[in-house]
Order: sequence, then structure tokens, then C-alpha cells
Amino acid sequence: MNKDHDAILKRALEQFSDADSGDQENLEAALSDLEFATGIGQWDEADRIAREESGRPMLTINRMPQFIRQVTGDIRRTNPSVKITAGDNEATEEAAEIIEGLVRNIEQACDASSIYERAAESAAACGIGHWRIRSDYEDDDSFDQTIFIESIPNPFAVRWDFDAKDPTRKDARYCFIIDPMPLDKFKKEYPDADTDGWLDPTVTASTATWQSGDTVMVAEYFWIEKKPVTLYQLYDGTVTDKKPEMPDLMVARKRETTKNKVMWAKMTANEILDGPRELPGKFIPVVSVVGEETHVGDRTVRTSVIRYAKDAQRMYNYWRTTQTELVALQPKAPYMVTPGQIAGHEDTWRRANTANLPFLPYNPDQDAPGAPKRESPPMASQGMSQEVSLAAEDMKATTGIYDAGLGQQSNETSGVAIRQRQMEGDIATSIYVDNLSKSIAHCGRIIVDMIPEIFDTTRAVQIIGKDDEAQMVQLNVPYTDETGENLLGNNLSVGRYDVRISTGPNYSTQRQEAAESMTEFVRVFPQAAPLIGDLIAKNMDWPGAEQIADRLKAMLPPGVADGEEGQDPMVQQLQQQLQQLQEQLQGMAQQPEFRKAQAEAAEAEFDAQKAKYEADEKGLELAIKRGQIDEAIRNGIARGLAPQAPTSPMLGQQ
Repeated sequence: MNKDHDAILKRALEQFSDADSGDQENLEAALSDLEFATGIGQWDEADRIAREESGRPMLTINRMPQFIRQVTGDIRRTNPSVKITAGDNEATEEAAEIIEGLVRNIEQACDASSIYERAAESAAACGIGHWRIRSDYEDDDSFDQTIFIESIPNPFAVRWDFDAKDPTRKDARYCFIIDPMPLDKFKKEYPDADTDGWLDPTVTASTATWQSGDTVMVAEYFWIEKKPVTLYQLYDGTVTDKKPEMPDLMVARKRETTKNKVMWAKMTANEILDGPRELPGKFIPVVSVVGEETHVGDRTVRTSVIRYAKDAQRMYNYWRTTQTELVALQPKAPYMVTPGQIAGHEDTWRRANTANLPFLPYNPDQDAPGAPKRESPPMASQGMSQEVSLAAEDMKATTGIYDAGLGQQSNETSGVAIRQRQMEGDIATSIYVDNLSKSIAHCGRIIVDMIPEIFDTTRAVQIIGKDDEAQMVQLNVPYTDETGENLLGNNLSVGRYDVRISTGPNYSTQRQEAAESMTEFVRVFPQAAPLIGDLIAKNMDWPGAEQIADRLKAMLPPGVADGEEGQDPMVQQLQQQLQQLQEQLQGMAQQPEFRKAQAEAAEAEFDAQKAKYEADEKGLELAIKRGQIDEAIRNGIARGLAPQAPTSPMLGQQ
């Protein structure tokens, strides 16, 4: 073994020991939570043994999964997705769309949504979950590499830098993914590995966890090395770590700094099995999803959804078991007999509470007149039922998820009140959704950081658009611009791109909601159906919807289907008609005949209003003389005839 490998092994063993011992308390609690969620450990071991030996019931009514599923159901509903935006003046929106489509294609090819959900379920059940990102060849017959997202099913297989505090562990300096293997399997997979001395009883404590009996632990070891670099800022604003050809003429300023270099090796406690080698990107390609973390001084306490509901679950099991046991004993209340009454019938009386006997013979006894009597059965306790209810309520209180959030009917009757109570449960567990969103965002940064190094050749790649439609795009296509400079089209290594997370329904759900909303709109406004029928059909999910949409679009009036982008076609058509009418009126207004006719029409309207006013005025005077003023006013108001002198339309005009 060379000296470099010795140094790596020594550092790795020390770091693993720090990570394992530092997080041991959380790992033990996480294992307890995960077993508890599956029903293991919900009874104290001493109570379990005592009940089994005495033949008493021991019920486990596990209510923990429903609380975990409520949290993971909220996570599935939020549907976090990666969005890419240009981060500097060298980045372009077109390249950002290609990178986003490439990330979306990687996620779909790897079924990333299931991987994210599995890690989130683990975080809800035991406080932590993980997945990883790696690069490899597309297939066995290709020289092109691509990026893969892979699940890490075992939440206890990862050991993180204990000083890392970020929920995604993006600030970690090192990380281990461990894989305990049977010794015979290890020898078959690594036939050249050195296994001498593994079973030596004098093995040091630092390597005792790596090899025990017939098991050896293999670990993937990731670590960050700092690489010194010189940054140059050119006069045109470009920043690069490559020294320009003419630094005196091109460089405005420079500075010394460091960049992360990610290293990887596969190892046992004795040797390096593979590597070391440098990985693409600047982040350790492992992502953590945590539950709720609280920092108590130097300690980090990590909890799950059910951590504080475990005692309430144990009490629920105990009181429900006691309640069941009490009710089961009621038909088994003992008989009070004397030895003489059952003499010769002992076997029959022994089976009295276990067999459905048609009769029970007994012997008359002068000292105990009458037949044997059964004792009164034990009565159910009201306090016992109350304890069962209190235990159930304690589980809700400690998780923050109440009846409405669990889909059960509660005291709320209105839809608003039910939604408010459901929202309370969502708020109480929102940290799990937020932490998953942060982890997916970090995963997006890792992929975006790896893309320029993985997709660095001229090649065609598939991207997925926002509408879930796939298309092929050529990357790194050489061309010469108008100045004669040789460039690369769709070069994803130029510029910086930022990652953010968008939550909400996916494209398929948006289409369904759009179709429903459009259909409802047409019911209210049927006149719009001929103009938007193609859009409604396009958003339907049944076979042939696209063909129907194309046929309906062909039936649209000229100009409507090809309306200005961003403007409703119907609105555009109405605006065009209104503009034509205004132009016609303006043209008519310039003609003398039109102006004369307009004046005559206005004068005639004035004469009609004047005659009507005079008639109303005379009618009012007549009503006053006859004493019918109240009736005249009521009739005038009912008909809207408020007497008002007309104004000549020609007043003020010359």
C-alpha cells in the first residue's frame, strides 16, 4: 500500500469514529422510532414476558402510521420541482430552459419523485433519510455519460460530518455510505483484497466496528479538498480562473482563493479498494432530508413525527388491553360451590367457563341450600374509557395532527372551519415539507454543477419541457459568428445558473384543473364556446384530444387562431371590429351632409323633449288645482318623469 492510501485510511478512520460516536444518540433514537412505527417495542419487555407467561392478552393497536402518512401525504401534494434561472450576465434564459429540461429528464428517467418521497417518509418516521447523485455511462455501448439520482433505502447507512449543521448537509466536509457485507460475499466480490488479521482479537477499537465475526464493512468515502486557484477579472467584466493569454492588457484585477475538489474512494478499515479519484462538481453528491433538529448547546437533537407520541401510544395499548381483558372476563365469572355440591362432577364443572354445556349437575348440600351461584362479573370502569380517550388525544397533541387533518369528523361543521383545523395540522408539520424542498433544491444545485463536466461534448440530449413534452437538443455545437470567432452553441459551461424550488400541482393536474375551469366558463358564457373549444379539447386527457383540438382550431374565424401572443383571440377580434367602426364614423363626420343631418337630428330631439316638458308641467298645474298633488308626484316618480327643463344641444356652439 502506498503512503497516500495510508494517509487517506488514517484520516478516514478518525473522521468515521467522530461521525459515528457524535451522532450515536440520534441514530439509536431513530432506530427506536422506526421500529416503534412498525409496531416493535410498543410494550415494555418485562410486561411482555409477564403477560405471555400468564396467558394474558397484550394488544398492539398501532396508530403511528396514520400520523406519518398524513405528513407524507402533504409532501406528495406540494409536488416540489426544480426551476433554473440565469444567475449572471453570461447566462441566458435559453440555456436556463435547456438545463431545467435536462434536470427534469434526469428526474423522470430515475423516478426521482419516488426517491424524494421515500427519503421524506424516512425523515417523518425516524428523523432522517438520504439519496445520492452519481454520474456513469448511459449504457454499456456508449461513451456518453449522464447523471443518475439513486435512493439510499437504509437511513442508517450514511455517516455525516458531525460539524455539519445545514439540514441538507451541504456544508459537510466528509461523508460515508457504509455497506456491511458477509465475509464470503466480500471475498468473491474483492478477491484481491487483504483479509489477513481481520479476526485477530487484538484489533484496535477504531477498527472494531468495521469488521466483526463473519461481517466486514465496506464504505464509500467522500471528502472535500481545498484547491488553491487564482481568479482573474477581465476588463470586459468576465471572471475566470484560467490565466489569460495577455494578462497585462486583459486583466483588471486578480485574487487568490480556494475551490472545493470532491474526492471519492471505496475502502475497508485495512485498505483502499477503489480510487481515490476526483468527482465532478464542488458538492458531496449525497443529500440528506431531516425531520426536526434542535441545537441544545453543542448537541443536535433530531426528532421524527412520532418521537413524542410514543408514550401516549403505549398508554393507549395498555388501557385498550386492560379494557378488553376486563370485558372478556365477564362471561367467565366463577361459581361459588362447596366440595359436596360438585363431588363426582369435578371435570364437568372445570369446563363450565370454556365449553357450551347444556346442563351442570350438582349434589344437594344441607350446609349450602340451593344451587351453586355465579359471582357477579366485573363491571367496566368509566375511568378506564376516559384514559383510552385521553391517550388518543395525547397522540394528536404531541404530533400536532388532529381529527380534521386525519380525515375524521370532528366538532367543526362548516367547510371553512374544517379547512382551518386541517391547516393547523399542516402548519404543525410544515418543517418536514420545508426540509424536503431544501433538499430537492440542493439536489438541483449538485446536478447543475455537474452538468458542464458531464455534458461537455457535442451530443444530442433529450430534455423535458414544462408541458411534459420531450424534445432533442444539440449541445456544444461549433459555429463561427459574424466576427469570425469560433464558438459553441448551447454551451452549458458558460455563465452561472441559480436553482429555486416551485411547489404546487404538476402539469397534468394543471391541465385537468384548466379543462374543468374552461368547461364551467362555457356553461356561464356559451358564446365563448366556438372560440375556445380547441383549448378545452387540448387540455383533456382522453385519446384523440389533440386531433379534436386541431380540427376545432381549423374551424376558427380567420385571425383568431393566430392572434397576437399573450392576447385573448376573442378580445382581439372585438377590438378590430371596434376600430373599424370608429374609422367609419370619423370618415362620416368629415362630410358636410353628415354634419347637417346630425344637427337636424339634435334639434328634433330638443323639440321633442321641450314638448314633453311642457305637457308634464301643465299636468302638474292641473293636479294642484284639483288637489291631486300627492297622486301626481307618485305617478311621476313611478314613471321616472321628474320634470326637468331640456337643454338645447346647440347651446354654446357657433
